[in-house]
Amino acid sequence: MTYLIPERAIGLTEKVLLEYGRLLPSHEGLVYWAGRREGEVATVTTVIAPKVSSGPGRAATSARANFDVVRTLSDSGLTQIAQVHSHPGRWSDHSEGDDRLTAFRVNGLVSIVVPHYCRAGMHPLTTCGIHRYGAGTFLRLSDAYVRKHFRVLAGSDARLKDLRGL
Repeated sequence: MTYLIPERAIGLTEKVLLEYGRLLPSHEGLVYWAGRREGEVATVTTVIAPKVSSGPGRAATSARANFDVVRTLSDSGLTQIAQVHSHPGRWSDHSEGDDRLTAFRVNGLVSIVVPHYCRAGMHPLTTCGIHRYGAGTFLRLSDAYVRKHFRVLAGSDARLKDLRGL
């Protein structure tokens, strides 16, 4: 699978995650990437900011927040491609809580962990932990795989769908 990610989607994701990271104390943040899958290509078009219950070491969504995400996907004709959330410090693997609390565990879901509450951004993507769900677990993708299959597109557009006020 090849993932096409507009530079603007990265910027919007960083903006939302940093809003959580700048709280005192810093909180983990969470967004979803949505778009279209055609064959072996997934293209991100939308960053969805769900309503999140967050804290210094956690970010979770309620059943209602998940309903709002699913409704947004359905109304827009989009598919969830990834979830992106931040962690404190430099550790970017999936925690036991990440594995257990991920709302939409479907085969092929990408889960990106951004270290340092996103204060250092997401560039290059290999500074993040990129995992994919399959066979009942999240497996971290190698840096070589990420460099080959995740392409950040300059000049491509994306939009933010902010559901936090619902």
